[in-house]
Amino acid sequence: MRTTHTLRRFAGQPYVQRGWSTSRVLLMLAVDEAGSLRMGELKDRLGVTGRSITSLVDGLEDEGLLRRHSDPDDRRSIRLEITPKGHEHLGEIKALHDAHAEHTFAILSDAERTSLLEILNHLREHVAGQQSEKDPTRSH
Repeated sequence: MRTTHTLRRFAGQPYVQRGWSTSRVLLMLAVDEAGSLRMGELKDRLGVTGRSITSLVDGLEDEGLLRRHSDPDDRRSIRLEITPKGHEHLGEIKALHDAHAEHTFAILSDAERTSLLEILNHLREHVAGQQSEKDPTRSH
């Protein structure tokens, strides 16, 4: 547990130093990965409350990084998409991430990095499989 906690705190440092919350960064990355995402799907993906998502989206929309629009398939739903300014912001997030990851893993040899990645992927698949067994409606 200590290792996970330490790594999570360290991973968030570049964003915190710029005044960005980890939740903000994860939200931007989730919308970017999906292309366009319903707010409800985002809430489920990030495992936070609807109120938290709304507050984060309000702030990002005020900054011109995200845009809300009606879902053409469901008028009751709101979709999010990243604006051109938001894509610039994502470029900065990704550059920070890449530089920080390189700094973090610089201590490992190429072989150790490969082994670590294989182990983490194996664990992810195992855990995803267990989640699927508990919730058959969940897709991966």
